[in-house]
Amino acid sequence: MSERSPTLHPVLTGEKVVLARLRREDVPEMARYFANLELTTYLGAFGAAFSLQDEEAYFESVSKSSPEQVTFGIYVRETERFIGGLDLRGINHRHGTAELGISVHSPDHWGGGYGSEAVGLMVEYGMYFLGLYNIQLNVFAYNVRGIRAYEKVGFREIGRRTGAVRLGQERFDSVLMEITADRVDTARMRGLVRLLE
Repeated sequence: MSERSPTLHPVLTGEKVVLARLRREDVPEMARYFANLELTTYLGAFGAAFSLQDEEAYFESVSKSSPEQVTFGIYVRETERFIGGLDLRGINHRHGTAELGISVHSPDHWGGGYGSEAVGLMVEYGMYFLGLYNIQLNVFAYNVRGIRAYEKVGFREIGRRTGAVRLGQERFDSVLMEITADRVDTARMRGLVRLLE
């Protein structure tokens, strides 16, 4: 691997991806990606295209530490190319629950296993370091690729809201999925703490 960027500080490293805090220099790339109507449709922002100012405001809101939300950028391990972001939001430390959100912004990296690996790392992180028991997510039924990626990590469908999403003249279900701590192997996270070896 080439020498690391001085501004990329990896938090979690997988085979394909590195999760790190978002960098200010990634904001213009985020704005470029979020002009893609296909991407914003997968995320539920139907017909929206976000500006550089919108993405700068988003960056400012997630770059500060918060006990209720953890946000990471997704970077290709070999090139450090920024390709997306994910978060755990609505973290309830008392009950050990949170909601996961992810977007692999770069269409060049859709279907290549980057998203599922990033989700797996984030779930293990949430279960081990944040003490979460249950992580849920919401996905639209037409996002078959996303559903497969979540199932690959261990999420299971727990319910549907029938026809809750309208796209053009069609209606689609909103799918609720979850994963619980008893379905997650956190050995990789434990291995990050040398005193526990």
